[in-house]
Order: sequence, then structure tokens, then C-alpha cells
Amino acid sequence: MSEDQNVSTDVNETKLSSEPSVDHGSHSEAQEDAIFQPTPQTSGVMESAYAEAPASPSAQQNDAPSNMTTPMPQMAAETTLGQTSEPKKEFVRKKNHEESHFWFANLFMCFIFPFVCRCKPVVDEDMPVVHTFDMAKPATERFLKKYRVRFDQYIEELDAYEKKKAAQPADEHHHHKLKEPKRPGMMGMLITTQSSYTFPIGVIMMLLQTAIQVMQPFMSKGVLNAIVDKTWFELTGGMKGSDAFPFFYVIWMILSPTVTHIMDSLSNRMFYHFSARARSAIVGALYDKVFRIKNMASAGSADTGRILSLVSTDSRTVAEMLPLFMMLFALPLYIIIPLIFLIVDFKWVVVVPIVVMILVLIPNFFLIQGMMSYVKAYMAYNDQRNKITNETFQGIRVVKYSGLESVFKSTINVPREKQIHTIRMQTLFMQLMGSVMRTSMQAINLATFSVYCAVFSDDPTNFATTVMPNMGYLMMMTMPTTMLPMYLEALLMIRINTNRLAQFLYLPEMEEVVESADTRPADPANAIEITNGEFKWGSAPAIPLTQAEETALKKEAEQRKKEAKLAAAKEAQAKPHSKFGGDAHDDTTPKDQPKSNEMQETEASPQDTQSQKSDSQIFKPSVNADETGVESNAQDEVASGTANPTVTPSLSPAPSRTPTAFSGTTNADGPTLMDVNVTIPKGSLTMIVGEVGSGKSSLGSAIVGDIERLSGTIRTEGRITYCPQTPWINNNTVRGNITFNADYDEAKYNETVRVCALEPDFKIFAAGDQTAIGEKGVNMSGGQKARIQLARAIYSDKDIYILDDPLSAVDAHVGRYLMDECICGVLKGKTVILMTNQLQFLDRADKVIALENGRITAQGTYAEIREQGVNFDEFIIKSDKKAEKKKQKKVEVKEEEKTDEDNAKQIITEEEQETGGIKFMSYVKYLRTLMPMGIVILFLLYVVAAEAVSPVSTWWLGKISSQTAFTNVTFWWKIGIYGFLTIGIFVLLIIRAFMTAAGVGRSARVVHNQLLDNVMNCPSSFFDTTPMGRILNRFTGDIPQVDQFLFSRFLQVVGMWVGLIGQIVIIGVDTPWFLAIGIPVLVLYIILLLLYSPFSRNLQRLESIARSPVLSHFSESVTGAGLTTIRSYGREEEWKEKFYTVNDELSVPFMLFREGQKWASLYASVISTILFAGVMLIGWFFMDASKLSVAIMSSMTFTNLGLQLIQMTVELESKMTSFERVEFYTSKLPQEAQTHEQEVPDSWPQRGDVTFDRVKYKYRPGLPFVLKGVDFEVKGGEKIGVCGRTGAGKSSLLFVLFRLVELDPKLAPKMIDMKTGFPVDPDPNEEPNSGRILIDGVDISKLDIHRVRRSVAIIPQDPTLFTGTIRYNLDLAGKASDDRIWEVLEMIEMRDIIAGLPYGLDSQVAEGGSNFSAGQRQLLCFGRAILNNCRVVVMDEATANVDVETDAKIQRTIREQFREQTVIVIAHRLNTIMDSTRIMVMDQGYLSEFDTPENLKANPDSAFNALIQSLNH
Repeated sequence: MSEDQNVSTDVNETKLSSEPSVDHGSHSEAQEDAIFQPTPQTSGVMESAYAEAPASPSAQQNDAPSNMTTPMPQMAAETTLGQTSEPKKEFVRKKNHEESHFWFANLFMCFIFPFVCRCKPVVDEDMPVVHTFDMAKPATERFLKKYRVRFDQYIEELDAYEKKKAAQPADEHHHHKLKEPKRPGMMGMLITTQSSYTFPIGVIMMLLQTAIQVMQPFMSKGVLNAIVDKTWFELTGGMKGSDAFPFFYVIWMILSPTVTHIMDSLSNRMFYHFSARARSAIVGALYDKVFRIKNMASAGSADTGRILSLVSTDSRTVAEMLPLFMMLFALPLYIIIPLIFLIVDFKWVVVVPIVVMILVLIPNFFLIQGMMSYVKAYMAYNDQRNKITNETFQGIRVVKYSGLESVFKSTINVPREKQIHTIRMQTLFMQLMGSVMRTSMQAINLATFSVYCAVFSDDPTNFATTVMPNMGYLMMMTMPTTMLPMYLEALLMIRINTNRLAQFLYLPEMEEVVESADTRPADPANAIEITNGEFKWGSAPAIPLTQAEETALKKEAEQRKKEAKLAAAKEAQAKPHSKFGGDAHDDTTPKDQPKSNEMQETEASPQDTQSQKSDSQIFKPSVNADETGVESNAQDEVASGTANPTVTPSLSPAPSRTPTAFSGTTNADGPTLMDVNVTIPKGSLTMIVGEVGSGKSSLGSAIVGDIERLSGTIRTEGRITYCPQTPWINNNTVRGNITFNADYDEAKYNETVRVCALEPDFKIFAAGDQTAIGEKGVNMSGGQKARIQLARAIYSDKDIYILDDPLSAVDAHVGRYLMDECICGVLKGKTVILMTNQLQFLDRADKVIALENGRITAQGTYAEIREQGVNFDEFIIKSDKKAEKKKQKKVEVKEEEKTDEDNAKQIITEEEQETGGIKFMSYVKYLRTLMPMGIVILFLLYVVAAEAVSPVSTWWLGKISSQTAFTNVTFWWKIGIYGFLTIGIFVLLIIRAFMTAAGVGRSARVVHNQLLDNVMNCPSSFFDTTPMGRILNRFTGDIPQVDQFLFSRFLQVVGMWVGLIGQIVIIGVDTPWFLAIGIPVLVLYIILLLLYSPFSRNLQRLESIARSPVLSHFSESVTGAGLTTIRSYGREEEWKEKFYTVNDELSVPFMLFREGQKWASLYASVISTILFAGVMLIGWFFMDASKLSVAIMSSMTFTNLGLQLIQMTVELESKMTSFERVEFYTSKLPQEAQTHEQEVPDSWPQRGDVTFDRVKYKYRPGLPFVLKGVDFEVKGGEKIGVCGRTGAGKSSLLFVLFRLVELDPKLAPKMIDMKTGFPVDPDPNEEPNSGRILIDGVDISKLDIHRVRRSVAIIPQDPTLFTGTIRYNLDLAGKASDDRIWEVLEMIEMRDIIAGLPYGLDSQVAEGGSNFSAGQRQLLCFGRAILNNCRVVVMDEATANVDVETDAKIQRTIREQFREQTVIVIAHRLNTIMDSTRIMVMDQGYLSEFDTPENLKANPDSAFNALIQSLNH
């Protein structure tokens, strides 16, 4: 958690902080954490931490007097993820009163009263701790215990099946005989592990409640018979009948609603607890699973979008549908008991309602089948949409840089449009089912009493005393048919979602290695031994293609391979030996190992790119056998070429059939690493070098177990820590990222900070090491992120360090400092494996390993490799002349204007929470999305008219038995009119169904498009300060609620209000006295609704807010190298504990919201008791039997409608909170300025002049200025090199050039308030940004922002690729020809690699570009910039991750291709900018120097010269 917590000894009372998050802080969940159930160990540690922790000297490193701050007590141990390290204002979590109250108080749900009977809105501080039985950790552990057994059995059965299948003849006949093992069912495991005593108690209470409820018609018949006896008694003067009051029957009728709802509330509370535990167990199991899947990005069913759907949508759906599913157990009672009573009165006529029920169910069966297929398709397209949306927002900075937001919106809308079709059809089928069910009761009544009256008696008096009382039984008997759609929908959704969950949970897992003598190196002197190792990454996701497309692409690929083969042969003749000693092998590597010219073996996901893939596995997606119908059609549609080719159309890929590998990882695919024989001595420094894509990162991944081992052995001894090539920074403070949940040791921490060169950074951070870091380190430079990650590794104090190119992201002198003080200093004596392109440090290595195309071409000491004929000198970076080593001057840190530390300590905003009612205009806005306003009004009038016919039919039913009303209409004509009314209701509802489907489809498109447009148009600062989980929650959580449920709830509420008023009118027409009771009862219902609604609304909002931290934590864990980092540091349990904590926080509002519904039902039943008492008493004195029978039926309908109305009105408001949250993001988020004050020709810019005019800006209010009056002018065609130490402001130049930050205060968007989450205007007293940027003399703030961005090409510091084809990633706008793309690929040294893939440019890029190495991703981004053909090109550390030779080739390409363009190169390698026209030296946000390289080198005191001197040995 991101907030300090003092944990009391009482498990139900927890002290929590309410201060903005610091450590894990940038996470929204940090600010919303509410419940922490500590283990005894953490509780003790945390309490002692507050009592004993001294002030940390590291926090006092800001030693300048003006920067001094009061030292803050620090945690002695960082025991909780994201835990802040300073004491804060605390609030006390209340006890869970449901757990502590006496059982009798819980029977009447007294624990809800404090939330309802209050003036202030319910907020997070009012939430109690989670119920002990609902805690996520024990729920998950119980489920996993059962699941692990079933999983192992399933894998064994699957392995046996595969062996039998392989042993039999390869024909369909024999394979058909084999029965593939089925995945174990999820529901059985959930019930057996999570039900406890709650499940049987819930079922028993539900059955008792049902039994009492079905007795009501019998009791009503007793009352009516007593009325008849009383009438005869009065007519005969006491000769016949009796005037005795039927006390037993009346008391039963009066008390029945309250008693049944007491039992109903108790049973449902049990089911809700079961649901809460089931949801926690599901998401806990999903989180546990992601740590067990090897190379998750390449596992067919394990893409991030799908996982987020499982966590946000599937688990929620299962939990919400489980209580409805339980109602299926009561259905037999609703049929059997009424049937017994009906047989007594109706004899054989009971066959009629049964036949009609069967006839009604037949069309519903087909409708359910159709709806099921569309629900599956909706979920499948939802996975696609979520995946693309997540990937787009993860790479939003690249999207902004490119100015191609419209292209990415179109990509997202491809699956969305397909999804809208499924929404439309799903709504239509559901409405058609509802139409059939709504009229089924009238149809059954009509058929039954028509046959009965025709056969037995058509006496109106007998109709009132015999037929009308039995209408209640018919109503209960037909209730299963009316409720069946809801119950079947619940069953359907549970089945679909549990199947989807099982598909993921039963994916094969990595092998667990238990340390033993067999796993340790044979030679005790070695730390690592790899023998005959072959390793490979899983395949990228599939691209479905038609046969014609496949054939054409194969031909093209073959042609490209031939061209590449010829080019390789020519190059081999010109240069027979590999630059890393292609003929120099160690004694374990065969010298004459054959190499394939046809296939380029390259690095793969997630750090390296894959070699050639199997055509059948990459480009032919597998379709689940149980997901047919519309979903299969959807896949066919994609495969036929109607889908956007840049979208991965795989819907629900089946898991691998191989227990030890993923889909697409068979030997048909070439391995990534081959013939690996390596020994790493203990305490040695081993450097691994090679070209881009040679397999350096893959070798590191092989050691930590992230890559699939095909053959060979790996033996290690010692604890391993791993630094991936792309730094993984989590939402925390700087200190939290370094200590990474380890105990805080002040001396070790300070030494770690020193050797990682972080002390100068701490001095300029406003809050020192307590500065909060945003998601993925958005507020840190690349060098700072790399050094923080390196510091994390150093602080962990392990035995083996795998450092994947940590020096590429830092400048030259910092790199040398890290090499001297860190790698060769504090780590001396440790086993260090360093992947690097910094060849100038090779002579310091104890061993060097050279890789090429996945093979070791040379290994040994630096001297031994040189003796083998490998010369690295030409690739080593040195200064132009050897000078005597000068003592490096310490750069004085300029006094930074110390800003408010709170701003630096919190980068992530709180999530907004509305507390008032749903505004009327919100309903209006939603209705306007359905159809134009004029049509909406007509449609609502039509809905009211259609619903009004139903109470009219009930009123007419009472007139059938009346001998005084409508005397000129015969008895059978009255029955006929009732039949016409029934048909009229059915026709009106059918028409409404089609209108509703059309409206909901339109609404789904409008709501999503508006949301997407506004979020995409938000400034970069919004994404920096908002957790990704919170944004995705709108798309993955709120949008499905609006899509599927909102309008159906709206129609239900409208229908219930019309029905309720209609029932009052029906009774009031015949008995005006009833209005004296009916109207006050209606008022009581409204009062109850007014009391309950605010509580329910705010609980729903709190639940939605609590859902964001779950998604954020999950997303952060699976993004980038998160899983690998957490595993390598052995922090899985701590991250799981954090996940359990945020899940517990979600369980509290989840439970209270649903229990609140039953509280409202319970006390609404008390009001119903008053109504029944009034009806019974008035009926006894003022009504005859026919009128009282209608009154009783109407009263039962009235009470049921009243109860449902309260629930459905609140349910509607809860769904409206989802629309309200979407609408907030649609209308209230800060937006980028859309200025069009000046138009420029299409050819602009023609020269490429760039002018910075006194540019001064900060990223957001409250933070320090990052550029401080920068003023320079660049002429068109100049090549400008930008250098400076890490964090000097080099990359900050780009933010204003691309208008990610506005310099003109008038154009600055609103800011999101850190404390409230609502937009606010900037502080007028704070100094604003200032200055201008001109391109070709035009102020870019006057132009359209997208026009500006499209006019400047960029190769960003963090290379970003998107799911889709290689062609799409190179040419996002789709304007370049294939020939031009191949030409560019040749320029960036990627032509041979792409040509070696099965489908060339149409080969798939995995999610995040994870099937290419970091260096290859940078090269592809470089190619994207060349294709943009812009006059101004910016390169931000663009070649940091490539080897020196490739870098030299790229620099040559820049000189050749960008001869006339203005090029601004931000670089750490000084040799890459030595031939620049001029060089710009940045220092602490100031322009320190700007001159030609010659002039700067000639000045011995220049900062640039100092950088050069730091390169000398």
C-alpha cells in the first residue's frame, strides 16, 4: 500500500493514513487503500518502525541552507509495497458491525442503519474493514489448494492424451476415437472452497422463504371463502354461512411479506458473502497465475488486454450473477407446490398451463442460444478492444508525438464496431425474450380459465371464488417462465466467463526449480554453468489470413529471402569473418557449426526478436471448440480480410496442448539461442557483446528462467538479481523503488545511492528520495530510471547480478563513474554478467562472450579473444587525442527553487468521487445518445403507453366475474377482450424490442466514441498523473455496464412506475377507501427510496473507485519487465499481499452495496405489511368477493412492484454512475488546445529553421522549472548535437517542441487537483510558463497542434511498437509503398531480419514489440521517422541500445538521408554527435554551451571538454 498504516491488534479495526500517496504513490489505489489485514509479522514491524525509526541521512542530502527541510521519521523497514515513509494524519477504520453484531440484530440488518440514517454522504473513511470470512488471501489460498491438484491432474491427462495421439495413425478417424481431457470446471471448485456454512444456510433459507411465499394464494382463498360465507350470512339472516373473521388467514397474509423477506435477506447475504469470496479467489488466482506463466507476452491466451478483461469484467460478472444463479434451486418449489393446489381445484385442466409454458419456452430456447453466441462474441471483441486500448494508452506519448491520434482511434474502433453489432443483437434477443415472458402469464391465465370455464362452470360467482384465487398459483407457477430469462442469463454468463477464466488458468506453467545438488554447478568454483543449451521465445500472436493472401505473402517472402541470401553471400565474400570472431569458437563450441542463410536467427520477446516462425502456428489462430456461433463467424469475418489488418483478431485462442510449452513454441520454430555452452566463475565480471538482435538479452533471460529451454541444462548457485534492458519502475517513491520492500539499512542505502550516482539527482528532486515516481517512471529521465533500477539491484545484495545494458541510458562520464564505483567497485567479488555495447570497458572484464545470430562465436578473456583475431579497437569509443587524465570537476548544483514538497511527493491524482444524486441532465444526456431528442420523447411516450396496457388488463380481469359492471357484455366476450389486450401487449413489446436494440446500438457507438475522443485529446500531463488502471477502468468496467445493462434497467424502472401507479388506480376505482392506505404507502416507499438511494449511489461510486487500484496493480505487474523483476527479487509474496489488500478494499463496498439492496427490500416488506392489513380490513367491511380478489391480486402485484421498484431504481442509479463516470471523462477532463489562428501551406516547413525564444516551463504547477530561459536558433539543414549529464534537460526540449506542454498560459489546459481529482484552473499567483518556439518563423502555438506534430519526426528514447504488422508499425499513416519501406529497412540494417520472417512486412509484431529486442525496436522507430519525411527530425537517445557498429551505420544513414533536414540528436555517446554542425550542452535546465565541436574542444574549461576527458582511460 502507498499509505502508512498503524495496525491495531484488533483484526477489525485498522488505522490508516489519509495523506496523498508517496511510495507507491503514484498509484491511485494508494490514495484509496482502506483495508489492511496484517500478518503478525508485518504488524509488529510496522509498529516498531514508527516508534524507533531515526531520521535518514539520505533525506538530508539537500545540504544547501535554502534547501533544508525538517528531517522526517523514516521507516525502519519497508514492509508494505508503496508504503509511505513519513507519519501522516490517520483515521480509524471502523469495525465490521455485521461481524460483531448479535445475530438477532443482523437478522434485521441493523449494521446498514449507520450508512443510511445520516446527513453526510458515505465516503471512503466510513468503510469498515473487510469481514474476516471475506478476506482475499485465505479465499485465494483455499481455491489454489484445490486448483493446484486439479491442474496437475489435467496436465498429466493432457500429456497422456498427446502421447497417445502421437502414437496413433495421423488420420481423423483414429484421432476422433481419442477423447481429449476436459478442463476441470471452475464452479465446482468455487462452491467447495468458498461456500463454507454460508452456502447451505443460504439455500435452506431460500427454500423456506419460497415455501412460505407459495402459500399466499391458499391463504387468500381462505379469506375470499370467508367473505363469501359472510355475504351469505348477511343475505340469509344468519341461516347460511358465518360472519367469523378469518384471523389465521389474515394474519398470515399480513405477516407473510415481512417474514419472507427476512429469510430472503438472510439467504441473499449468505450468497453475497459467497460471491465476494469467489470474486477474490478468482482474481487472486489470476494474479498468482501470471507469476507462473513463462514468457507471458507470447502465450496465446495471455495477452494483457485479455487478462485485464478477465480481472475487470469476467470476475465481476461471475460474482454478480452467482446470487441469481442460486435462485434456480428454488424454481422447482415454485412449480410443484402451486401445481398440487391447482390439481385440487382445476383437476386435469392443469395440463393447459403446463402445455402453454412449454410452448412459451420453445422460442425462448432459440432466443437464448442466439443471445449466448452474441454474448461470447461481445466478450471476444471486448478482449481485442481492451488490448488495443491498453497498448495505445501505454504508448500514448508516441501517439502524441506522431500527431496520428485519429489513426489509433480508427484502430480501436475496428473491434468496437463489431462489438456494437453484438450489443444490438444481444439487446434485441433479450428484449424479445422479455416480451414473450411478460405476456406468458396473461396467456397462461387466459388459456387456463377459458378451458376451465368451458368444461366445468362459466358462473361468474364461481369465477370469483374458484378461478381468481388460483390465479395466484398460476402466477407463481408461471413465475419461473417470467424469471427464467434472468436466471438463464445468469447461468449463461457464469458459464461463459468461467470457461474464459479456465482457459487462462489452465495454461501451462514454467517449471519450478528446487535447488539441490543437481541444480548447482558441477564445479564449485562456478556460479553458472550452461551446457548444450537451446532456448526460444514463444511465438507472436497470430494474424488470420485468407488462402489467397497467404499464398501471395509466401511468394513475396520467398523472393525477399532469395534477395537477402544473395546479399549475404556477397557480404560474406567481402568480409569472410564475423566481426566478433565468427570462426573463433571456444573448446565447447563446434568450429564448423553450420549456419542457415535462409533463416535469420535473432533475439526475441521480450528483449530480443524471434527467429522464423511456423507459418501454421503464427498465422492460423486456433478457435475454441466451445466458442462457436457468432464468435466463430467473427473470426471468419476477420480472416476474410474485412478486418483492419493492424488489429490482432484472435478472439479466444485455446491454450497449448503441450504441458511444457506454449502455443507456437514447438521445434518447428527455430530456437533463439543455440549450442550455448557457458561457465561463469564465481566473483567474476563477464561481459556479453554482440550486434543488435544477436541474443544478448535472451541469454540473460535464459539464466533467470524467462525463456523456454528446449534442451541442455542450466546450473546456478546463489541468489540472482536481474536488471532488464528497459528499466521497470513501479509506482512508488524513489526510495521505495530502490529498497523494493527490503529492510531499510541506512548505511547500505546511502552507499548504494552514492555508487549509482544518484546523489546529484536527489539534490534537485523537490522531495529528495521521497519524490514520487509515476507509472513507468514518467517523471524521470531514461538515465535516472536506469540508475534507480541499478540501485535496486545493488541494494538487494545478491550473489549473481545480471545487468542488461544499464550504461546505454546514461551519458559518458556517468557511465564511467558507474563502471568504476559500482560494477567494478561495490560489486567487486560478486558474480556480474553485463550485457553491453560499451566496448571501451571490455578490458576490465574477466571474461567476454561474443554472440552473433543466437550463437556464441567467441568467449574467453579479453586478451584471449584478441589473440583469436577479434579486434574491438575500431568499435571502442575514445576521445580524439590522448590527454593526461584530468581530475573531473564536480559540477556545482545550482540552487534550485525548492517547490512545495507535497507536490513532488504526490504525482498521482486522487480519483474523483461525486457525492450527490444522479443529475437529471445526466439522464437527458444518456437518452440523447439513444436517438435524437424529438424521437426520444416520442419513444418514451410509446414506452409508457405500452406499459399502461398491462394494468388495464389486470383491471379488466376483475370485471370478468362482476355481474354489475358492463352488463351488456357477455362473460365470454369479456374473456375475449382480455385475450385482445394480451395480444396488444405482446405486439407493443415486440415493436419496442426492435426500437430498443437500434437505440442501444447507437448509444454504444456515441458513448464510446465521445469517451475515446476526449481521453485521446487529453494533455500528456493527464496520463502522467493518472494511473493507467483508472483510465482503463472506464473502458473495461464502465463501458460494458452502459453497453449491456443501463437501458434495460431504465425500461424496467419506467415499466414498474407505470405499473405501480396503475395498481393504485385499479384498486382505487372500485374502492376509493383504499386510496387512504395506498397513497400513504406509496409515500412511505418514496421516503424509503430517498433514504436508501444516496447510500446506494455512493457505495456504487466507491466500488468503482476501489476497482481502479486492482486494475492498476495488475496492469503495473504485467507491463514491461514487471513480472521478471518481481520474480528475480523474490518479491512475489509482497506483491500478492498488496493485491490481496486492494481486493479486500473492493470487497467492502461490493458487499455493502448488495446488502443495502436487501435492507431496502426488508423494510419495504414492512410497508407491504401495512398495505395488506389495510386491504384485509377494508375488504372485509366494504368489498364483495370479486372485488376483494382483484384487490388482493393488485396488492400482491403492488407490493412486488414496490419492492422491485426500489431495487431497480437504485440499480438504475448504480448503472447511471457508470455513465456518469464515463460522462466525466467525456466532458470534464483537461483538453489540449485546438488552435487554428494561422494557416500554413502543405509544404511547411520548407527550411526547417527552429527557434527557442526564452523558453521557460515546468511540467505542471507546483514543480520546478525544467527549462529556464533557453534561447537559441537553429538554421535549416543544421545537425545539432545535444549533450549533458543525465537529468540536465535534454529530453525536456522535446516536450515544448511537440507542444506536450504549452508555453502560452492562455492555451494551457486545466489541471487535475491532486486531492479531489476534479479539474481546476492554474494558480494565478504562480509563475506561468513563458517563451515561444518558431519553426520557419511561424509561432507553433498559433497552428493546429496535430499539424505541428506531424511536421516533426521523432525517434523517442523509449522505442514503442504496437500490435499489428511490421508495415503498420513503420508506416502508421499508411502512405508509403512497400518498395520504399524495404528501402528504409535496408538503411536501418533490418532488411535481412524482416525478409527472413515468413511474411516479411506482414509478419506480426507482438504486444509492445516484445518479439524484437530493444535495439531492434529503436531501429524500427528510426525507420518510422525516415518514412515520415519531415523537415525537422529529433532523435532522443535513438541509438542507445544498439551496438557501436550499427550506431556508426545509422549515423552514416542520418548524414545521407537527412542531408537537407534539420536534425537534433540527443545522445550519450559523444562520438555520435562529433560531426554535428553545432553542439548544445545542457546543464540543470540551462543552455550552458552552444558552439561548433571544434570551438568547444578548443576551450579547455568547457563543459563539453570535461565530458570528453571523462572518456579517457
